[in-house]
Order: sequence, then structure tokens, then C-alpha cells
Amino acid sequence: MPITTFVQPPSGGVVAWNATTGFSAVGPTMGATPLLSMPPLMPSMGSVPPGMSPAFLQALRGPFGGGEGTSAMGTGAGMNMGMGIGMGMNAGMAAGPFSPPADSRSHSSSAARNPVHPHAYVTFGAGMRQRDIDAYTAAHPLPGQNTVSGVREEHAVPYYVPMSAHPVGSSIMMLGGFGFVSRMHGLSVDNVVEVEMVLADGRVVVASEEGDPDLWWAIRGAGPAFGIATRYKVRAHPIPIVFAGNLIYRFHRATAASLIKHFRDCVKNAPRELYANVLLTAGPADKDSLVVIQMCYAGSREDGLAFLRQQDSVAQVLRGKVGRQWFLRSSLITSLPDEVINKTVLEFSNTPIGCTWIFELAGGAIEDFEDTCLPKEQRAATWTVAALHQWDMGIDDPRCIETAEEWMKRTIAPVATGGPLPTFLGRHEPASRTMASFGASWSRLAGLKARYDPDHVFRNCFWPLDARGEPLDALVNEPPSP
Repeated sequence: MPITTFVQPPSGGVVAWNATTGFSAVGPTMGATPLLSMPPLMPSMGSVPPGMSPAFLQALRGPFGGGEGTSAMGTGAGMNMGMGIGMGMNAGMAAGPFSPPADSRSHSSSAARNPVHPHAYVTFGAGMRQRDIDAYTAAHPLPGQNTVSGVREEHAVPYYVPMSAHPVGSSIMMLGGFGFVSRMHGLSVDNVVEVEMVLADGRVVVASEEGDPDLWWAIRGAGPAFGIATRYKVRAHPIPIVFAGNLIYRFHRATAASLIKHFRDCVKNAPRELYANVLLTAGPADKDSLVVIQMCYAGSREDGLAFLRQQDSVAQVLRGKVGRQWFLRSSLITSLPDEVINKTVLEFSNTPIGCTWIFELAGGAIEDFEDTCLPKEQRAATWTVAALHQWDMGIDDPRCIETAEEWMKRTIAPVATGGPLPTFLGRHEPASRTMASFGASWSRLAGLKARYDPDHVFRNCFWPLDARGEPLDALVNEPPSP
């Protein structure tokens, strides 16, 4: 049965969301209950921490700033990150994936608004999509103080639930969750406040910091192996304005390595407000392969414009299509040396159509949290790396899988730290890679799995061991294809 209402948690969660009814406020009357709960008031916030060089983007474009490269950038208030890189536009500009919904109550004035509350709480049911959660929070901004007039405005600042930089569902809240604001506010699991879930023995529990400490530690990173989540309560953070977009270049084997090195050097000391990645994407058949630099800066208008003023307007990156086969391999790396970049470019030049290799800047607030099953050594990684391959159902080209596997084994492994974030565990993972994702936490995690699920009820997930604690072959837990 879909969840339609929840008992209001003591700490103030006041909204439920499910696939059937959408958000449902709970309380004495629908009209009297706010949809987001808020902590006590916070003092007025000034500009974001310094560290953005006005010359950064010029340096980033550097020798690659003209010619074939296409740059794209936009600015705007409000946001909806669930659809990927894009930008909410000011009045008169074309709408993008970050645009506030048509019924958003955000203000059109150019004056900045400081958030009144440091964060809000959002509660939603299982199965909700990231894009829908984003759309809801964007359409229901919270109070902010006008920095020019000093007047408090009731519907001024949109809040954002930290999720992934690609469209996902609610289970990401228990699997890691690396996205646009992770460097500012941590991973998705770091922003979970409580989870209502069904355990293997049939008990319905609410896991939280005040509850069972072992279960709370384990589910934030390995949750699907311990139970079925039915409700999440999470922190949402104020994001008054973002500046985001892409720099797009044709892929050339002779010059791509220099471009990637230039990007790496430019973002080396970037502030936490910056999300950045560089990706290589192959095809389609009638199109050039591309090198794409994607950036999203969440901060004050002044700092954002100084950082990104050399960009132009937003462009799209190739996206996945329905009815295709997918393959994913990922890792965390501690450095991105020249040798890795050089080998990556050479190997990528021989990939088939539909392959995308990506380096995402990590660090920042991700390292600030230590009370989950994701170990410190994984959190200290400087980059997340992933090979995302897709191809038509009728194609049987072994390179679609082999090129990803070989890149990870030959080029990425020497600088990797364990396995990937659980968010990026792909299908058909070897047991050793899954265990490596939890590093020093694995022994404790395996012991807790045996305690909470001794009969191995929750086995059709990433968990790499059988009921006896023996490693499974990669395909054993694979559900049958329809």
C-alpha cells in the first residue's frame, strides 16, 4: 500500500510524499500546516567564503578558449538539479533544467536574499524521484532577508536536498549520493535525519541518531542490504542562486590530454561551493566525440559572476535513451597525475559509440563526516571516476564492457583507494570491489548484516556475500530480464 500520511516526528517533519498522492501535509488542517519544517532562526549570512579568483575561468579557457570550443553558462534564482547540468534563467531568458516551476513564488528582483533558516527538513516516501523532490522544494521557497532593504520576505529562498548529479530515486539516501552540493554539505547519507524501514524479521523501525547506533551506522551507505525503507526525513539546504553550465570541445586525441590537465590544475584549490567535472563522451555515429567540462557554483551572485563571467550560455550534453543496455564501473582516486590522463585519452579513442568517461571533483565537506559505514579513506578521495556505457539492445559488441573494465584495471587502479562509492556500484560487480567500497568498515558491516539479516532476506541488491558469508559470483543476485 502506498504511504499517504505519517505521524509527525518529534523533531518536526511535516510532509509526506509518495508516488500515488504526491506530497501530503499532516496536521490539524491541510491549510495550516507548512510543507517544510524548519529549525530555529539563524543570523543573517554574508557572502560565501572567499577563494574564487576573478581570473579563474579565463585561466580555465586559456589556450582552449577559442576555436572549436563551445561554452555555455547561465545564471538565475531557484533551482531544480534533478535533470542534470542546466540553469534557472532570469525573466526573459529561455528556461532550463534549473528553472523554477511556473507556479514558483520566487521574486524577480535582482537583490539577493539571505536565508533565515540554516536548513529545513523534508520528508518523503520510498520510490520518489529526485526531479520531483527538487521541483517541490523549488516551488516552496522559505523566508529570506532582502540584502538591500533588510525586509524579511516569506517566499524568497529555495532549499535543496543533497542528492546525485544525475537523475536517481530515493534509495540514493542510503547508498552514498554524490552530487552538485556534496562538496558543500556532504553526501546524501550525511543529510539523512531518520529512516522508517522494515527489517528482515518484519519489525518496522525508525532508524535515527537517537535509536539503534549500529543500525543507524550501517544503513547510511549500505541501507538496501538491511531493510526496505518506507520513509525518509532529510535536511535540505538553502541555495538562493546558482551559476552553472558547460564548456564543450571536440575530442582530439592529440589535444584532449592537455585540456584535461589544464582543467585539473585550475580546480585544484576550488572552494566548496564549486561542483566540477570533465567527461569524455563518444558518438553518436554521426556526431563528433566530445570533451565536456561541467561546472555548478552555488554561492553569492557577486562571487559567482566573478568566477564564471567568461562563460557564455547553456548547452546540452549527450544523454541516455530508453531501450538501451547499460554498464557502469566506478572508482575513487587520490590523485590525477599526467600519466593517468595520457593513458585515459589514448584508451578512450578506441571506445565504441555510447561510452562516457568522467572525472568528478570530490573532497570538501565529504571529508567532514565520519559516523557512517563509508570509511575515512574513501571520503578523502580527490576525484570520483566512472565509465558509463550505453548501447542499443541489438548490438553485441564486447568492447562496450571490455573498454570500461580495462580502463579501470590498467589505468585507474594504480591511483585508486578501494572501491567506488556504493552509489556507483554497477551490475555484475566482483565481490572484492563491493567489499572494497567499504574499506576498513567492511568487517563491522558484515557482522551487522549477519545480525540483522541472518537468513539473507535482502539479497537482490549489491551485497556480495551469501547467507554463509561466502563471496558470490557476480551474476548470482541478478534479477531475470523481463
